[in-house]
Amino acid sequence: MKKLNFILTFLPVLLFSQELYMSGSSILHISEGATLEVGGNLENNGILQNNGTLSIYGDWTVNNNFNGLTGTLKFLGGSNQMISIPTLRVRELIVNSGGLVDLPGNEYSVLDRLYLEFGSIRIGENTRFILEPGVRVDGGSSLSYFDGTLISKGTGEKRFPLGNDGVYSPITFLETSGVDTELAVSYQRNNSSVPIPGDSLLGVSDRAFWEVELLNGSIDPAKIELEFNEEDLSDFKVVNNIRHRVNSPVIAYANGPGGIYETLGVETLFNSDSVTFGLITSKNKLQPALGQKLYLAMGLGPQIPGEGLYYIPEAFSPNASDPQNQTFRIFGEKISEEEFELHIYNRYGVIVYSTNSFVEANQVGWNGENQKTGAQEPAGVYYYTVRFQFETRLPVQQKGAFYLVK
Repeated sequence: MKKLNFILTFLPVLLFSQELYMSGSSILHISEGATLEVGGNLENNGILQNNGTLSIYGDWTVNNNFNGLTGTLKFLGGSNQMISIPTLRVRELIVNSGGLVDLPGNEYSVLDRLYLEFGSIRIGENTRFILEPGVRVDGGSSLSYFDGTLISKGTGEKRFPLGNDGVYSPITFLETSGVDTELAVSYQRNNSSVPIPGDSLLGVSDRAFWEVELLNGSIDPAKIELEFNEEDLSDFKVVNNIRHRVNSPVIAYANGPGGIYETLGVETLFNSDSVTFGLITSKNKLQPALGQKLYLAMGLGPQIPGEGLYYIPEAFSPNASDPQNQTFRIFGEKISEEEFELHIYNRYGVIVYSTNSFVEANQVGWNGENQKTGAQEPAGVYYYTVRFQFETRLPVQQKGAFYLVK
C-alpha cells in the first residue's frame, strides 16, 4: 500500500499500481489537465482536491475532505466497487467498470456530464443522486445503467438511463419546461400488484413499471420516450375484450402500480417486435403534479389509423353470454354520422333491418327481429350493405354476409 502523508501537487499522469492511503495530515491536489490513477483501493483521511481526472480501480473510502467540483471522476474497476463517501459533488462522472459501483451515501450530484460506458451504478434506498440542470447523459446499455431513483433538475430534454435486474429500460421526458423542476424517476422489474387496464386498453404489463414523482417546482406536459425490454404484451393478468383489427404497444399510466391504467397512446414505435422490446414515444403528454407519484407501464391498445378504422363481425347470437355479441353492430372510429346507411337482407333479398345512423348501428344494432313485423328471424346467413364516410371524407362502401346463430 502506498502511503501519502505530505502535500502533493502534480500536472502529468501519476499512477499508483497498488492501494493509496492518505494520512490525516496529507493534502493532494490534482491540477487541471493532470490524471491520478489508483490501481487498488483509495482511502482518504486527508484533503483531496480534484481539478483534473481521478481514476479509481478499487474501493474508495473518504473520511475527511474531497473537492471535485471542476474535475472528472472515473470508476474503472474490473469488478464491483464500493464508494464510501457520504456526499459527493463532481463535474463529470464516468463509469467504465466490469461490475456494480455501489454508492450508499446520503447525496451525490453531477454538475456537467454522466457517462455510463460499461458497468452500472447502484445507490442506497435513501440515497439522493442528482443531475443538476443541463447535465449531459451519455451511454447506457444492458451492461451499463442506473439502478435506483435518479433525480433530474431543470428543464429541456431529461434522460434517465435506468435499469434493474439486468434489464435496461431508459426513459426520456422530451422538451420539458417548468419552474424549479426537480423530477425523480425509477424503474422496477416485476410489479407485485395487478395493474388494471382502463377502457382504452386491452391489457397492462405486470413485468415492470416506472415510478415518476415531481419533488419540487412545476413541469409542463411533456411527451415520453422509453425503451422497453423483456416484456410480454401477449400475456396479461387482466384483459379487456375490445373489438379491434389492429393493436399496438402503448405507454400507460396510473396513480398506483396496481391502479387503473389509461393510455398515453403511441406516436412512434421503432426497432420493435410489438411484444417484447422496442423504442416507443407517447402520442399524448404527461404532467405530474407536485408531490404526486405516477406509474408508467407498457400496455397494449387498439391502434386507429389516421384516416379511421371500422370492423364488421361475421356472426352474432341474441343468446350469447357476452352482451357484445348479442346484436349485429358496426364498429369503428372516426366514422361520420352524415350519409350513413346500413341495410340487412334475408336470403330472399327482403330488408329486415336498416338505419341511417352510425350511432344506432354501433351502440344498438340488429337484434335478429324483423324491423317491420317484430317477428324473430330464423337462424342462417344474412347479407348487408353499408355505406359511410370517415371524418376525413374518405368514402367506404362494402357488402358481405354474416351468420345469425340461435
